Amino acid sequence: MQTSQGRVLVVDDHKPNRLKLALAVKTLGHQAESVGSGEECLEALRAEAFDMVLLDIVMPGMDGFQVLEQIKGDSALRDIPVIVISALDEMEDAVRAIELGAEDFLTKNFDPVLLKARVGAGLERKRLRDQELEYLRQVDRLAAASGIVEGKDFDPARLGLDDIAARDDRLGNLARVFLGMAGEVYRREQNLRKQISLLKGGFLLLLLGACWGLIPSLSRMIMLDGLNPLGVAFWTLGFSAAIMSAVSVLTGRLPETSWPAVRRYLLLGLIGGVLPQLFLFWVASQVPAMIIAIVLAAESFIVFILAALLGLEAPNFKRFIGLSFGLACVVLVMVPGSDGSGVSSWLWILATLAVPLFYAVEDIVIAALPEEGTDVLAAATGITLAAAGLLMPVTLVTGSMIWPAEALSTYASPFLLIAGLSSFSTVLLIYTIRTTGAVFASQAGYSMTAGGILWSVILLNEEMSVWIWSAIACLISGLALVMPKQAEQAPSVDLEVPLKSRI
Repeated sequence: MQTSQGRVLVVDDHKPNRLKLALAVKTLGHQAESVGSGEECLEALRAEAFDMVLLDIVMPGMDGFQVLEQIKGDSALRDIPVIVISALDEMEDAVRAIELGAEDFLTKNFDPVLLKARVGAGLERKRLRDQELEYLRQVDRLAAASGIVEGKDFDPARLGLDDIAARDDRLGNLARVFLGMAGEVYRREQNLRKQISLLKGGFLLLLLGACWGLIPSLSRMIMLDGLNPLGVAFWTLGFSAAIMSAVSVLTGRLPETSWPAVRRYLLLGLIGGVLPQLFLFWVASQVPAMIIAIVLAAESFIVFILAALLGLEAPNFKRFIGLSFGLACVVLVMVPGSDGSGVSSWLWILATLAVPLFYAVEDIVIAALPEEGTDVLAAATGITLAAAGLLMPVTLVTGSMIWPAEALSTYASPFLLIAGLSSFSTVLLIYTIRTTGAVFASQAGYSMTAGGILWSVILLNEEMSVWIWSAIACLISGLALVMPKQAEQAPSVDLEVPLKSRI
């Protein structure tokens, strides 16, 4: 019988006997370590790995029988084979040793051939037992992996079953079949998540388009009365801040007051509140709502460029082509006479581009902020308060304030409507950014454009020219080419994230 090399611990209180037995073991081709007491034997077994113990019976202190009881009573040691070797040649000692769990019994005047046979047999049984235990452990791992797969929250590459699948027996074949099936389940699950993400993202974009797309038409209606853009922006931001503050107080989710949080509120309030609102109301007095809505599609292209440059999302040629179609919309509406209302000044349309530019920068800032530790509603309130606070002194100093008597009696309804739509769109847009990525969320500009065109026709009776229809065709083509990032890459969202301020 061919036996692999083993590591044997020799235990004997008599040094000459220890050396003799260790030498005999080494002669058989095995490694041998030796100790002089039962206590040292147990310490060595618990500190290092051994394949067999040759144990003397008669020793001072803890004798061989006591050591044997300790070994077989320890779940970590009981599978180590023990051959008892004693000067005693009594049958009752041999019987007691076997009853306590010894593999065999030899006298100290052993025959080397007999020692070889019994050591070899003991090591072979140990090897087979180790294989059996490893087999059972692998079966348990395979069973545990099936539970993970059943929960549908897994990645086949991380199940850690490659070593089992490499076996050339039935267990290995079972592992290979299991991994193949798990991989198929995983792929189907990921495809399903992707489809759900697409449907959810599309629904969010349509909802955003319907809500925020109404704002250009409302802005146009207000500004045709010759109001000051600063005054209008202050009131819409003020109403929006009042709405968010009331909800924040009622829910107990108040803005942070630390300096880093206040600084973040001021930054986002300026970029996403004050500046785009001022430009929106300013150009609304000169540019038809339909044109404003179409120009907003440029936000997607700007976000794509900024995200690629900053490394927030990997550049994608298909997306680039789709977003270029969106940019073509803006070019088409700049053709003289394309607006259907006599506006042919490129300067006004270029000024309108400032609105999607500020929104695009805000998208990137929001996408780069940490997701944890910030409450959405509290942050939204802080941002809107900061925007209104920034605008108030400017409005007063420049004499642009629309005093409450006029604002509340004549324009309260449109101001409140714009503020409410902006607040709702704010929360909705940040949710879209976090679930589908900054680039896909920026496609809200497309849906807002479509909604804006529809509302401008319904509310303002604006007409559609050939160039407008061409711009819309480019818009639809671009949207079809842009897809959200994979669902598995999207961070989980519970609305406890920083808020985008589009008010």
